[in-house]
Amino acid sequence: MKKLFLLGLLAFSAEAIQAQSIAAGTLSLGGNVGYNRTERTNSASINGRATSVETTSSEFGISPSIGYFLADNLAIGLSVGYSAYREPYSTYSPAPGVVRAELDPTTTLSVGPFVQYYKMISEQFGVVGTLNGGFQSQKSYDYTNNSPQPLISEFKAKGLYAGLTPSIVFFPIPKLGLSASIGGLQYDRLSYDYPTNAGTAPPDYENKTSNLGAYFGLDQLQFGGTFYFGR
Repeated sequence: MKKLFLLGLLAFSAEAIQAQSIAAGTLSLGGNVGYNRTERTNSASINGRATSVETTSSEFGISPSIGYFLADNLAIGLSVGYSAYREPYSTYSPAPGVVRAELDPTTTLSVGPFVQYYKMISEQFGVVGTLNGGFQSQKSYDYTNNSPQPLISEFKAKGLYAGLTPSIVFFPIPKLGLSASIGGLQYDRLSYDYPTNAGTAPPDYENKTSNLGAYFGLDQLQFGGTFYFGR
């Protein structure tokens, strides 16, 4: 009787593990979206005059993706991303009667492959690790000077990116997964063209940046939804 019980328990456990996996051959179609907005009011003294300075920043991002499961719980795919980040702008004017034009947001387009691994904790809950990388292009804007009539320069950049993002996933039904993440590890490398409205580019001009960091927090919050064909 004890042996029969153990065999039954092992059979049930194997069935449960199989039920909790996403089988090889499954096709996924989904994406992530995120938005945050921050407003601040600071007291300041400008030219000996006390004033209240209001600043606002906001960011929106979306990244559709398509994937294919090469093995149980292991998928590869392709994602395309778009983000728009509006730098904190201020109500402060550089001179009396002059209002600075608000800067356009910094926009980034990215495309590249990804690898995902799912670790299902139960039939409906699991954790996901996503490793991605690829090519990105960026446009940003800044004031060329702070004179009574400041000019706005456009900065164009191209480069590479890579990231590792942990997330949680919930399946209200077997074919639909809802996910959430609050950031991850990110690497960016960009090479900038000479900005517009800044005169003639110097000979052998070069401007490159590299950033590697861990970015976690509610300002990195993203939600996603994925549909699994064949599950």
